[in-house]
Amino acid sequence: MAEPSGDTAVARIASVALNLPLSRTFDYLIPEALQGRVPVGGRVRVPFGNRRQVLGYCVGLKPSSGVPEHRLKEIGRSLDAQPIFTSVMLAAARWMADYYQCSLGEALHAALPSAVREGARRHRARFALLKVSAAEAERLADEVFDRSPAQSKLLRALALMGGEAQARELKRITGTSQSSLDALKRRGLVGMELRPVERDADKVLASIGLEAQPATSVPRLTDEQQAAYNLVTDRVKRGRFDVVLLQGITSSGKTEVYLQCIAEVVRMGKQAVVLVPEISLTPQTVQHFGGRFQRLAVLHSRLTESERRQQWDRIRRGEADVVIGARSAIFAPVPALGLLVIDEEHENSFKQETAPRYHARDVGILRAELDNAPVVLGSATPSLESYYNSLSGRYTRVLLTHRIGGHPLPPVEIVDMREEWSGRGRVRPISRRLEACMRDSLSRREQVILFINRRGFAPFVHCTRCGFVVKCPRCAITLNFHRGINAVACHYCGFQQRPPARCPECRQESIRFAGLGTERVEAAVRELFPDRAAIRMDSDTTKARRAHQEKLAAFRTGRAAILVGTQMIAKGLDFPNVTSVGVMNADVALHLPDFRSRERTFQLIAQVAGRTGRGPAGGRVIVQTFMPLDPSIQAAARHDYEAFARYELPHRRELGYPPFGRMARIVCRGRRLERVEEYAAQLGTALQKLCQELGDGSALLGPAPAPVAQIKGRHRAHLLLKCPDAGSVRRLLSRARELLKGPAGVKVVVDVDPVSML
Repeated sequence: MAEPSGDTAVARIASVALNLPLSRTFDYLIPEALQGRVPVGGRVRVPFGNRRQVLGYCVGLKPSSGVPEHRLKEIGRSLDAQPIFTSVMLAAARWMADYYQCSLGEALHAALPSAVREGARRHRARFALLKVSAAEAERLADEVFDRSPAQSKLLRALALMGGEAQARELKRITGTSQSSLDALKRRGLVGMELRPVERDADKVLASIGLEAQPATSVPRLTDEQQAAYNLVTDRVKRGRFDVVLLQGITSSGKTEVYLQCIAEVVRMGKQAVVLVPEISLTPQTVQHFGGRFQRLAVLHSRLTESERRQQWDRIRRGEADVVIGARSAIFAPVPALGLLVIDEEHENSFKQETAPRYHARDVGILRAELDNAPVVLGSATPSLESYYNSLSGRYTRVLLTHRIGGHPLPPVEIVDMREEWSGRGRVRPISRRLEACMRDSLSRREQVILFINRRGFAPFVHCTRCGFVVKCPRCAITLNFHRGINAVACHYCGFQQRPPARCPECRQESIRFAGLGTERVEAAVRELFPDRAAIRMDSDTTKARRAHQEKLAAFRTGRAAILVGTQMIAKGLDFPNVTSVGVMNADVALHLPDFRSRERTFQLIAQVAGRTGRGPAGGRVIVQTFMPLDPSIQAAARHDYEAFARYELPHRRELGYPPFGRMARIVCRGRRLERVEEYAAQLGTALQKLCQELGDGSALLGPAPAPVAQIKGRHRAHLLLKCPDAGSVRRLLSRARELLKGPAGVKVVVDVDPVSML
């Protein structure tokens, strides 16, 4: 794509990028009425194909086009008097399009909240309201499940959300359609009401957790913290780009370093962006930062469209000194970026799993380089890519090796679950050793955290007589039993049905629910400790907008003694009264067909272990596993990141996996298996030939069936490209661009630097 050129003062042609998977921009004639009113970086409405008007982004102005003017269509409307994208963000979007194999329009589209893209302020919105009690809604949800799982989901969600919700948000979190909501309305169970959307700034800020926080004192930094602060603020004051890997053990005071460095940024009249990996961490982060900075903004997916629009506008006007958010906050339109902080930088949730498949950490580093701002990557367990970059000198590494207050890291005990059989021939969900530790902590009015990275009651439903396994009819995956709704559910497509009472194959009453999920662990806790309040945190129990805040507040204030949850509780949370932590099924990730399985296992155990021992009472960690001798589990039990890296890096180097190379995963999917397999084979042959022609050491693995070979009725085959560096990835995929479009009936998806191999 040629760069626009020429004198923009007399520009008659606008280069427009559209949110379509097309590797080019389109020239449009600027009509006389819009002369001088179409800024580069602004939104426009243009005709395209047989559609009258579509949203596009002006990415350049020029006096003429290679296409005769009489053949050019005219811009219909210009939506912005001033650019909505800065030159830095346009440059970052061009890099995203080039590297992640998407169009420039798709990259720009991803950078804007939907309410900002369309340019309309939603003053009124449709709300769904329960017309029965929450208890009655739960009963009816169970009653209608067999006939309509979608209506059942809507009723349960409304009951959970206090009886009312914006219809758009309700459909989003349940994955249902308007027709299901209309059916409930016809039955008189749900009413619809058009309401004004709250625009009062103070009320909106309170609704998303940004109400004013009491001022907090600034503690004196330790020697290690001071060294980190000095290094980062030196870069800030000089406006010098650098990537600083702040590797600090859990509870070593990384957040305090962020806070004091950001204070220096604010004193200079610039802004800071802070990325956190989980929405559950946002309330705690806001609380920490709210005591130091009054002008905060939040950006994440749990905000309504109106709230996202208001926050985005505040940031763009320079009314926020600090922006806190999840992955998409990397596009926050701060006027003068002074510092970018990416907390828990190793987390997979920073990678977008739909197009454009960008990694917020890598986009952020590029953006900061363009803005001449330093980046701080914080983690107790850095990704091996970031760790290796620090060893090779690309990043500057700073260590925090001591916990604040001198508290030691908690001792970690490994329990071999092969020895934990119950009298009924099944493994205990909670081992005898973990139960004893929990009783000891609870007897002293202390708290307990139990971590298991699977939701539901049982991830595996099978027949003990003939071996039949209950699977999703649309995905090649077992269905997960959720006892709370008495249904087996697919976590890929949302399919639900009643669990069979008899085996569909042999007709015997021999169906069993195997494996552990958060629901089963919660049930075991309530059975063992009926007099202690327990809270479960997973994606099933945190659908309501403020559910994260409310559950964490209940645990923080002691209204609950035991917290059971998935990875949303595994990092960043600070509860000094937690003295026992249990890691259930610590080895579950080791069985996944992924070269990062050991790294993820080590990180999860180390991060969960860090949730205890933060107060004067100390703490202990019990790791339950069937693979007690695995190197990742052994290293995590010793809190020894360096030992884990020394073990894992040579294996990565030998096989050419990151950080010793780059990868791209190509997935072919379609409804006809034979068509998918045929095209995957053709693509594999062509890519193999390209690898040989380039001669740079790039190699192809596959094609082969994807580990999850079918999702939502579409068969999947995948290929893996292993390249020596990022440039090789770009060159190879650029030459294969036409091949990657795929034939009719086969969709080809390219994922550069994939974090999921399933």
